[in-house]
Amino acid sequence: MAGGAPWRAAVYMLVASALFSTMNAMAKYLLVAGDGPEMGAFQITFARYTFGTMFLLPALYAARVMPRTAHPLKYAFRASAGVGGVALMFFAIAVIPLANATAIGFSSPIFAMIFAVVLLGERASRVRWLAAAIGFAGVVVIAGPDASVFGTASLLAVAAAVCMGGEIAAIKWLTRLGDRAIVMLFFGNLFGALIAALLALPIWVWPAPGQWLILAGTGLVAVVGQRLLLHAMALAEANFVAPFLYSTLLFSGLYGVLLFDEVLRPSLFLGIALIVGSGLLLLRFGSRDR
Repeated sequence: MAGGAPWRAAVYMLVASALFSTMNAMAKYLLVAGDGPEMGAFQITFARYTFGTMFLLPALYAARVMPRTAHPLKYAFRASAGVGGVALMFFAIAVIPLANATAIGFSSPIFAMIFAVVLLGERASRVRWLAAAIGFAGVVVIAGPDASVFGTASLLAVAAAVCMGGEIAAIKWLTRLGDRAIVMLFFGNLFGALIAALLALPIWVWPAPGQWLILAGTGLVAVVGQRLLLHAMALAEANFVAPFLYSTLLFSGLYGVLLFDEVLRPSLFLGIALIVGSGLLLLRFGSRDR
């Protein structure tokens, strides 16, 4: 491995994190700013996947790849989990601060581990179960600083994390099939657009010109972020690059404070510490059976 490859991977992950935070900030702006017709989370989710699919077409052409798969139902399962995660997260960020919803979303590896144990037959050590408990404690700290524990919006963020965990497990499942990464990315977005269309088209409202640009932007930043994440994973080991993804919490907090006048409570930082610690434990002991 080239000497500079790990640090290039780290830069890719940092940029990807900033882009994922930007996507959520764009979605929140559309949901709460009121500049144009009011649209819902399902419509924004549909746009994110549809424009993502469109922006991937030139990449497929440049790579001279014709997307084909013998496993459409498996991709549909992965896309269903992905659409659920994105839509539920959009519902949550319309109500609670970006940093809070993002932090709760980072509990998804806990649910991915559970799905992998139940559906893929993987084994989990006591340390991994301890990590899951620590991460869930972080979720409780973030979701219930006022002793209400789980309000509706926080529950939506938890449900989004469950769906994202299912998507992570499904991606592990799909990587065993031998499809190229860009093909997996394309079908994930294509099937996501088709599934989201069933939810969005019955309640569709025609966006204003400025809203169209932001909707297209959600798809663009999402697929560029996903491509950079894949590049980073190819350049360095996951144990090195994955922790850089937690910078998404920093970018989300900055967006929330600067754009939406959100307040970052002390309980948020304690919860983030618990969730990040949980994630690092899962990375450290993820391949151990005992």
